[in-house]
Parts: sequence; C-alpha cells; structure tokens
Amino acid sequence: MIKIISLLPLIVVLISCGPKYETKYFKAISENKLDTALLTLHISDAGFYGDYQIRYDDKSTDDGTVTGNISGDTLLGKYKYLSKDNVRSIAPIVFLKQDEILKLGTGTAGTYMGFHVYARGSIVFKDSLFQFQPIGLEELNSLKK
Repeated sequence: MIKIISLLPLIVVLISCGPKYETKYFKAISENKLDTALLTLHISDAGFYGDYQIRYDDKSTDDGTVTGNISGDTLLGKYKYLSKDNVRSIAPIVFLKQDEILKLGTGTAGTYMGFHVYARGSIVFKDSLFQFQPIGLEELNSLKK
C-alpha cells in the first residue's frame, strides 16, 4: 500500500505532461445551401481529434470521427464514418485554417501502405464544399437535436 502511495506523485506528473487540448465547435453550410456539416475538434499543438457529421438535403447523414496531425495551417487526417448508405468507411480529410475559419479540402484519394491518403500535390481548397465557421457549444447542441 505504501509503494502505491509513493508512486502517486509520479503518476500525477506523467498524466499532467500530456498534450493540452482546446475544444472548438464549427458549423458549415454547403454553397448550394442544401447540406450542413457540424464539427467538434479537440486541438493540440501537433494533432486533433473530434466528431464530424454531414447532413444531406435528403435527411441522410454521414456520421463519424476525425483524427490527424497539424502542420502549420493545415489539419490532415482521416475520417472514419458510417455513411448515409449505412456503410462503414475511412477517407482522408484535410482542412486549411484561415483565421478562425476552416476550409475543407479535396484531392485524389488513395491508399498507401494501408493508409488512406491524398495523392501528393492533389489537395485543393479553392472550391471548398464546406467553410466552417466557429460556433458555441449551445448552438452546436441545438443543431444536433
């Protein structure tokens, strides 16, 4: 029992040394005003994870999680989701941070050594389907109802 108590300070130090995450909430409406996306991100200096949902005009959804790394103003990772056709899928995902806005990028998707990636040089943000605006937790919760 005394050994466990003596290890307690070490355990507290190790837990507190982990990355610090900031939680942010976003909403986007497609350019054609038919589809909506909700995004919750937990962001550290080097990486991110969170929830991502796309609601289509026909009332179906793609619903899943995002995880990835941050390099400069780019968030690059994967989207694991249950598609509107009820199929489990994994796709690469990329966002470009411009001030407080996140632009969803597109590119030529493929698989490299078992990882879902975009082909080098194929990522573009010009015609972004979604541009995510920051929102508060209350607004996010009201939109999820």
